Amino acid sequence: MAIKRIEPGEIKSLRDIVLESLRDAIISGELKPGEHLKERDLAGQMGISTTPIKEALRILGHEGLVETVPRRGTFVSTMVDSSVEELLMLKASLEGLSARLAAMKMSEEEMEDLRRQIQLMEKLSCAKEEKREQLTEENENFHVMIRAGAKNSIITQMIMNVVAYDQAIRKRALQFNVEVEEGFSEHRQIYEAIQERNAELAEQRMKNHIMRTAENVLKNLKNR
Repeated sequence: MAIKRIEPGEIKSLRDIVLESLRDAIISGELKPGEHLKERDLAGQMGISTTPIKEALRILGHEGLVETVPRRGTFVSTMVDSSVEELLMLKASLEGLSARLAAMKMSEEEMEDLRRQIQLMEKLSCAKEEKREQLTEENENFHVMIRAGAKNSIITQMIMNVVAYDQAIRKRALQFNVEVEEGFSEHRQIYEAIQERNAELAEQRMKNHIMRTAENVLKNLKNR
């Protein structure tokens, strides 16, 4: 099991690093449904104390990714795929609404920034696999720019409550070359709809993009 070892000097809080690492491992399938998560073993693999492990597992329990059985311990939930799929359905609706509002509200300067972002993502999509991590970051920046262009703090906050799942899904998705190509094509189409001020089309393309990516990755996870 390839759990990330914690290195000194990490900027994020220890709990957040552990949480992200465990969440990614669960969604990627490295930690399988029903697998026993032993705090001491995880702490040993990460080179840390059990305290941030306990805190991270508590949050993952609230998210529905792990379940604690009295006197037995904590296990990866057998309903992982359903929990992730339902949260991504929510995120698709929220991101779609952001794209609709961005098409209506974005300034010309913001639109130009989004155009340059698409150009950068195109270069990274054509690059070798070592650029995949940067592509993941720039894909997320694309979505952040659209949320900012929507100018609605309530929607943005709601999206941020489920964005961690989306980030893990994107990391998984970009392991597949076909996803890199298809994902960029969809991002370009979303940009074009926003640039044309076609709010309804921008919303539909964003929703379709998020759910199509999620469904492909979840299908791969179910075959793990």
